[in-house]
Order: sequence, then C-alpha cells, then structure tokens
Amino acid sequence: MGRRIAHSRIDAGISRAALARVVGADPAYLRYIEEEDASPSTAVLLRLASALGVSLGDLRGTTVEYPAGRGRATAAPKLTSLSPAECRKRLADHGVGRVGVTGPTGPLILPVNYSVVNGEIAFRADEQAELARVAGRDVAFEVDRIDESMSSGWDVLVVGRARRITDVVEITELDKSAFSKPWPDPRRRTWMVIHPRTVTGRRIRT
Repeated sequence: MGRRIAHSRIDAGISRAALARVVGADPAYLRYIEEEDASPSTAVLLRLASALGVSLGDLRGTTVEYPAGRGRATAAPKLTSLSPAECRKRLADHGVGRVGVTGPTGPLILPVNYSVVNGEIAFRADEQAELARVAGRDVAFEVDRIDESMSSGWDVLVVGRARRITDVVEITELDKSAFSKPWPDPRRRTWMVIHPRTVTGRRIRT
C-alpha cells in the first residue's frame, strides 16, 4: 500500500511535506506509511485519497482487477485535441503503453514498458514473440490516462515504422536509458523502436 501512496503522491507532483500538511499528519508518519509495512486507518486513507485525487480502492489496490473507466459520462464533456507539445509531455520519458500490430491470426494489442529515446518509442520484446517480428512494418503505439472520479482523461496515439536494434552501441545506450526492465520478464533483450510518423492526442474534460 505504501508504494501506491508514494506513487500517487509523486504522480500528483506533491511533496511528502506538503501532503502531510494537507491531511494533518506528521511527515515522519507519512514516510513510515510509504516506506514500511504500515496499516493506516481508513480515516487516514480517505484523507490521503482525497488529497491525491484518487479513490480509496486505488490506494488499497482493490481496483487493479477491473478495467479502467467504469464511471458514467458527465453531462457536458469537452473533447479537444492535444498539441504536439502536449502529446510529448504526456508521453514523458517512460511508462507503460500499448503496441498495435497485425499478426498471423489478426490484429493484436500488446502492453509494453517503453522509454522515449531521441524522440523514438523504445521497448524490449520476447525474441520469439510477435513484437520481435514487426521490424519494417507500420505499427501503432498508444498511451492513456483516466481520471475515474471525473470521468475524464487523455490519450496519445503514435503511428510509425518499427525497426529492430542490432547495433551493439545502440543496444548498450538503450539498456542504460531504460527506466525499468520489462515487467513480464526482465530477461527480454530484443530492442525495438518506433520512429513516429504521426503523433496525435485527445483530451476529455468535464
């Protein structure tokens, strides 16, 4: 639970001291909650969730088994396009996104841990998997974020040509720049990159 609280706090751009002030807690206690195997009361968790803009279930991890976006639409949503700069900001330098490809059995959408390196989307694939065979083909890459409580969110879509990295120097640089190893299997070594041809995005506000 502590890792979820810390992640939500960092994602919201709030310092530990500032969050402690908002919820009326001692910063040392908040650090204990984030770093140790603590069991804060429901009242404390509710204050944290409210300050961080997430649900109690998000902090407890009870929502991870359900798809995102289970809330209802609001009365007057506004759908707008994101500028190229806004798209790049949301792609950031790493995260989890989805690669869309067409395989032997039809279309596939597969999640990947990605990094943005020199303007390209880089990810590691299983040597025997379909993602390792898309070199030279056009693929789609998508990343999004949803605010369940506000029925709002955004998505960014990248379309471009994929290539497999075989140069040892490039592989070494990608290994160094990667924020995380692949969640499914840290041993994956095959680097693929997508050179963006188009980058578009949308945002829903309420």
